[in-house]
Amino acid sequence: MNAVNLNLERDNYKDLLKSIKDESMQLAIRHQSNSQYVMEKKRKLKMESEHTGKLTLPSIENSTLEDISSHFHSIRKSQPGEFVELIANKSQQKFIQQSFLELQRNKMSQTFRDISLSKKKFKSLQRKVLQQEPNSLKYLEKQLGIRKETEKQTLPIIQRLQQKKRKPIEEEIEQEQPTVSFFEETLKSYSYAVPRRRESAQIGIIRDRMYVFGGMSGGGITNEIWWFDLKKQEWNNYCSNVQLFITSHSMIVWKQFLVLFGGSGYYDHKMKIRQVYSTIGLFNTITNQWTTSLESVEPRREHKASVLFGKLMVITGGLDAAEKLLNDTLIYSLESKRWTGQKLLFEEGIAQHAQCTVYDSRRNIETVYIFGGQTATLNSFPLMKMVFYGLHPVGWEKVQYSGQAPEGRYNHTMENIGDYIILIGGRSQEKMEYQNEIFIFNLQNNFWIIAQRQGLQTKRWSHSSCVYGSNILCFGGIGENTYLPPHIYQIETDSYKIRGKIGIIKPLATINEEIFNNSPPPMITNRDQEQDSKKICRLEKFRKARKMYEQITTYLPLPKLKTPKMRYDILIHFVKIVMKQIGYI
Repeated sequence: MNAVNLNLERDNYKDLLKSIKDESMQLAIRHQSNSQYVMEKKRKLKMESEHTGKLTLPSIENSTLEDISSHFHSIRKSQPGEFVELIANKSQQKFIQQSFLELQRNKMSQTFRDISLSKKKFKSLQRKVLQQEPNSLKYLEKQLGIRKETEKQTLPIIQRLQQKKRKPIEEEIEQEQPTVSFFEETLKSYSYAVPRRRESAQIGIIRDRMYVFGGMSGGGITNEIWWFDLKKQEWNNYCSNVQLFITSHSMIVWKQFLVLFGGSGYYDHKMKIRQVYSTIGLFNTITNQWTTSLESVEPRREHKASVLFGKLMVITGGLDAAEKLLNDTLIYSLESKRWTGQKLLFEEGIAQHAQCTVYDSRRNIETVYIFGGQTATLNSFPLMKMVFYGLHPVGWEKVQYSGQAPEGRYNHTMENIGDYIILIGGRSQEKMEYQNEIFIFNLQNNFWIIAQRQGLQTKRWSHSSCVYGSNILCFGGIGENTYLPPHIYQIETDSYKIRGKIGIIKPLATINEEIFNNSPPPMITNRDQEQDSKKICRLEKFRKARKMYEQITTYLPLPKLKTPKMRYDILIHFVKIVMKQIGYI
C-alpha cells in the first residue's frame, strides 16, 4: 500500500509540474505577443508621423474660404508614400476662418487707402478756383434749399475703426501748415533820373545797393549800370566804355563783383540770326571797372546761374544761336577763373526756367534747385535738385513733394529764404496766361502752399528778383499790357512786419453810427434848448468824426498803378527815326 501511495503522489507531482510548465509557456507566449503588438503599434505611429510630415496645405492668400473649408473637410484613405490631406478639427477651422477674415479686412483697408490717396493726389494737382461752384443739379438744389442729406455709407465696424486710425499723411501735413501772407508795395525814390522800363534784366545787391544791368526796352539794349541806394532811396547811373549791349543773360554776386555770362544782342534780319555771346564780364563795384574774357564754351541765352559753395558758378540750360534748347550744366570756378570740365546732362533741353541755391539741412550741404521753363515737348520741368557724391556734383534728381504744386511756367523767378523756396510770377506755356500767385515750398516736409497776397497784386513775367533781408525785391518785367514801371517792388515775408503795415479802414458813415450809438440818452429840455443842443451836437459829431477819420492810416490796399495801354517809348523811338529820315532832325 505504501508503494502504491508513493506512486500516486509521484504521478500527482509530475502532473503539477507539467501544468506549471504549461502555464509558464502560455505566459511567455502571451508576453511575446504583447511585445510584438507594442512594436507594431510603435511602427505604425512612426509611419503616420512620416506621412503627416508631408501634409499639403492650401495657400490662404490665393484661395477663398470655401476652398479652405472644402479642403479640410475632404477625407480620403492615404496609401503609404503619398501626401496626406489634413483633417482639421473645430478649433483649427475657427482659427483658419479668423485668419482669413483678418486677411480680407487688411486687403479691403489697403485698397480703400490707395483709392483715397489717389483721390487726394488728383485733387492736389488740380487748380483750386475760389468762390466758384459748377452749375450742376446739386448746386441748384443747394441754392433752392431742397437738397437732401445723402445717406452715410454703412461700412463694417472694423473697417471704420481702421479708417480712423490710418489717416493719410497728406491731411496731417495740411493741418500743420499755417496760412502764410505776403505784403507787396513799391519803394519810394527821391531822384529825377530813373532807369527805363525793361525786361530780361538782372539785379544783385552789394552793400545796401541794388545794381541793375542789361535788358530789353523800347529804346533798345543798353550797357548802362544803374544802382539804387536802399538807405537813401536814390538812383545813380554809371556809363562805361565796354561794349556789352546784352539781354537775356545771367548775373550773380560774388564778393564785390558782379559776374555776367552769356546773353544775346540784336537780331540780324538779313542773316536771320541772333547774336549770342559766351563772354564772362566782371564789374568791380568798388573801382567801377570792367574786365571781360571770351570763353571757349557754347554761347547761350535765356539760361540761369547761381553761386555754389561761395566759389563755383553753376550754369544750366539755355538757347544757342540756332534757337536750340541746351540740356547741359556747366560749372565755372570763380577763384581760379577756369571751367571744371564737368558736364551734367538733363533728359531734354530747358530754357527760361528758375534756379536758386539752397542749404540742405538734412545732408548739411548746399545744393541747387530748378523749376519750370520751356521745353521741346511743352512740358514744364518739375522741381529738381542737384545730387552730390561728397562735395562733387554727379547729377540731378526729381524732388518728391505733396500739396498744391504750381502749374508749369516760364520766365519766373525763385528765391530762398530760410527753409522755404518762394516762386514768383511767370507765364504758362500751355495756356499763355500770366501767373499772379506766389507759391511756397517747405524744404522740411516737401510741401507746396499758396501765399495770401496783400497790398499790390502785380502780375509779372520776364522780371528779375533778389533777396534783401526778409524782403524780396523785384524789378522790371512785363505786366498785363506793357512793360511794368521802373519801380522797385518789395515783397515782405516777415509776418510781424506785415502786421504793422495793415490798418483798418472805416468810412465816415460807420464812424457816425458808432458815435451815435455810444452817445448818452437825451435830457428833457424845452423846444428852444433842444434846437440849440442839436446844432451843437451835429458840429461836435462832425468834428469828432473828422478827427477819427484823419487819425486812421493804412497801407492796404494801395492804389493800383495806372499803366498806359500804348507803349509810348516805342512810339517816340519810331517818330524820331521817321523825323531823321525826313530831315527834320
